[in-house]
Amino acid sequence: MSYNNGNGNKTGNNYGYGGNTNPYAEETYELNSYKNEDSDDLVKFMNQISDINNDLDNYQQVIKTVEQRQNSLISQISEEEEEYTRKQLDQLVSEANSIQLSLKSKIKNVQQLAIGDQTKTAQAENSRQRFLELIQSYRIIEANYRDQNKIQAERQFRIVKPDATEEEVKDAIEDAGGQQIFSTALLNANRRGEAKTALQEVQLRHRELQKLEKTMAELTQLFHDMEELVAEQEEQIEDVDEQVEAAQADIEQGIGHTNKAVVSARKARRKKLWCLLICIVIICVIVGAVVGGVVGSRN
Repeated sequence: MSYNNGNGNKTGNNYGYGGNTNPYAEETYELNSYKNEDSDDLVKFMNQISDINNDLDNYQQVIKTVEQRQNSLISQISEEEEEYTRKQLDQLVSEANSIQLSLKSKIKNVQQLAIGDQTKTAQAENSRQRFLELIQSYRIIEANYRDQNKIQAERQFRIVKPDATEEEVKDAIEDAGGQQIFSTALLNANRRGEAKTALQEVQLRHRELQKLEKTMAELTQLFHDMEELVAEQEEQIEDVDEQVEAAQADIEQGIGHTNKAVVSARKARRKKLWCLLICIVIICVIVGAVVGGVVGSRN
């Protein structure tokens, strides 16, 4: 706050500073700089979270479309439609796999960036949990499709051999070629056409089951990897805490050394003062003796 003096000029404020001088200006600028940096950092982090959420939305849609195509293949469709749908399904599975790898990397990155910040940690954990839920949903969809394929293959095999045992059905479904399983049926002229059709269908279902088993194994591994991210993050937090504790111990040790040095310096100063006083006393005694001797000789 400024006032006009008698000459009409503005004097300093009542705190003793010039009218345009702020003693806290530099400190305020530094604080604002820190706040801006923190704000920019949070904005960048939330942009990454937004990108992850978009990928999760896309992943969810791809999974939903995979389920739709699988249901189409199980239903009665023409051979041309079946071939086209299988190609679509393969492309969708490949796309889902690509999104999975990207999400795994992105979520792991934001979890590392969030260490030490509760707000960021909560956002990163929400993304991880949603990803786990989608992975689990995908696993259930694949498991259901696998069971449906086994039922279809079993149905085709029993067309050729209605009295087949459960063990024979299992062997037929799990046999990669199926040639040995159907060789006897193919020798029967009356059922040769049915056997060939059934063989082709079972072989197709077998290849589909192999793909499903591979996808399900990858999803299981991915699920475990995402669960272990929490353990990895906790280890990193523990490492940070240990480093902080070690730094604090070093600081405390340094303060201890400083205090000892201060005490030693104080003692040294006291000794110097005592020496100086003793010297002054000695000089005074000597001067007194000399003066006394001179005065005595004159008398």
